[in-house]
Amino acid sequence: MKTMVEPKRKVPVVEDVGVIVAGAGISGVAAAVAAARSRAEVVLIERNGFLGGVATAGLMASIGNRFFAEDGKVVVRGIALEIVERLAKMGGTSPKWKSALVPKIAFDPEILKLVLIEMTEESGVKVYLHTFVSDAVVSDGELCGAIIEDKSGREAILGKVVVDATGDADLASKAGIPFNYEPPGSSSLEFRMGNVDLQRTYECFKEYPERYPSDMDAPRSFEEFERNWLENSFFYYPHGGGRKPGSNIALLVEEAVKRGDFAKEKGVITGMDAFGMDGLGWNNTVIINSNFAKISDLDVREESKAELEARRSCFYVAKFLRNYVPGFEKAFIIETAPDLGVRVTRLIIGECTLTREEVDKGCKFDDVVAVGSSGFPGKPYEIPYRCIIPREGERFLIASGKSASTKPRGLLRGMTTCIMLGQAAGTAAAQSAGTGVSTRSLDIRELQRSLMEQNVYLGDDPRLKELGLLS
Repeated sequence: MKTMVEPKRKVPVVEDVGVIVAGAGISGVAAAVAAARSRAEVVLIERNGFLGGVATAGLMASIGNRFFAEDGKVVVRGIALEIVERLAKMGGTSPKWKSALVPKIAFDPEILKLVLIEMTEESGVKVYLHTFVSDAVVSDGELCGAIIEDKSGREAILGKVVVDATGDADLASKAGIPFNYEPPGSSSLEFRMGNVDLQRTYECFKEYPERYPSDMDAPRSFEEFERNWLENSFFYYPHGGGRKPGSNIALLVEEAVKRGDFAKEKGVITGMDAFGMDGLGWNNTVIINSNFAKISDLDVREESKAELEARRSCFYVAKFLRNYVPGFEKAFIIETAPDLGVRVTRLIIGECTLTREEVDKGCKFDDVVAVGSSGFPGKPYEIPYRCIIPREGERFLIASGKSASTKPRGLLRGMTTCIMLGQAAGTAAAQSAGTGVSTRSLDIRELQRSLMEQNVYLGDDPRLKELGLLS
């Protein structure tokens, strides 16, 4: 491969702040808002022209309802709860979402964009859109800023603490922070259809309730699907439901394949028969998750090819729905996702690696910064601060659940956990920037108290007493 040497050049420093957050997906927005509310000066950097990441640019417009524990207690609070409540208030989701019956909280991605704008503006976050993080600024082994590139040119932003919320640990890799990466990953390009007669689709499913693909994703039975539609205006078809033999859509897929009207794979795109659906009854729109690619997502050549083919396949899948699925006869695509949805790429090597076994057992950690729920509802489990601290590198934190130190990879990549990690990272970053203490050496009890002041749930009263957070 030919190489060239770039000439040295001076780069203007345009910002010198307390906290830099790279990536404005929901974890990055949560980090930036939490840091700003904790009185830090914050710059949030985003490559797209809007906020939200996978939830908006990726059109994964459905938040897993991990808010509830098995006993009905709401264990996910803080900014995650605030976002959904704001969505409901602005008409972006059903006001009846707050129920353990609702497994996933489908929402209007355009309204989420507005919610996130409001939250960043209200907290005083300075936002840079259409801006790429092209390099890291490292001094004496510490990450102390980012080189950015946009229409204004190549510039530098310096900060006392840096939070990587890119989802791919882009800034971490540029700073030389160790990570793991195991290609190929799993990606998909989602699309949104309008003018869908969801009542007709429901009535069709109701004729053969035994064909509904229960216990695959969510909900767990046809009865739950029916109640969520009739009572809450949420329409769910399980992710992968089109593949389950004998299911409603799988039978239609088989018929179409026999006629030569449909194929499950085209080029590098597979799983076109997955047909995960998240629909909203009040605007007759549906998000379709049905196009996958097994590629090296860090190879722009592979990713470009996959995204081009996936965008074309959205229309192919939509044509099948119009021709074969009742209720979709007059439906049309109103949007294909601007970004390919990448499930997981780089994973930092953290001070602690949270495991599936620890989550399933509901393990406890002295440095807990968030409590998640393992199901719909499920067993509460604690998330330790150390899994977002890289084993090497100072004044640096990871906010994305995709990049946090877990086994298996992506264990915390759900939206609720991403927001919780973002809030924890942002609060810790502000504390570090304000005190001058490194992120690794923070007083964990002070961090926990700060999170609790932001309505973050860290456990019941007996647990808080164990931690010394309640007398």
